[in-house]
Amino acid sequence: MKIQLKRGALIAGALMALFALMAMKVAAQDKMQDKMMQDKMMDGQMMDGQMMMDKSKATVAIIRADWCEACQKLEPVFNELRSQYKDRLNFVVLDVTTDEKTAASSKTASGLGLSKFFAANKKNTSTVVVFGEKNKILFKTTHNYDRDKYVRAFDNAIAKMNSMMMMMMRKSG
Repeated sequence: MKIQLKRGALIAGALMALFALMAMKVAAQDKMQDKMMQDKMMDGQMMDGQMMMDKSKATVAIIRADWCEACQKLEPVFNELRSQYKDRLNFVVLDVTTDEKTAASSKTASGLGLSKFFAANKKNTSTVVVFGEKNKILFKTTHNYDRDKYVRAFDNAIAKMNSMMMMMMRKSG
């Protein structure tokens, strides 16, 4: 009887340890997926703590948070458009879910020259902004799920940036 109790306790302990390890692995995978999603959402690269974006492209920034229902509703539309426009626009996510993420987003915004914009808008989750040359705002909207509006705004920004690049090439040539 005592042997069976010890064996049962050992098996129960082993199962609990196994479940704990599985839970830790799932948590680590979730964290890794969050990081990968964040990396996918941000085309810019960090260099010496500064965000490097292709200056010939307009930049689309979104202020979002995990707890924001509007952000959750916008995310599928935004992800689809990001995939469609990834070669023609820069994309950056400014996440304000936690204090740590807000601090990291503040640093990213600073590296992009968007500190004032981020400081003024970090409480406005589900805000999408298209910045053109010299970070001039070309389009700004909040709680907007109209895919066609984004397509028009993105296409207009691309056309504007292409037009400016053509003018610069003519001046230099």
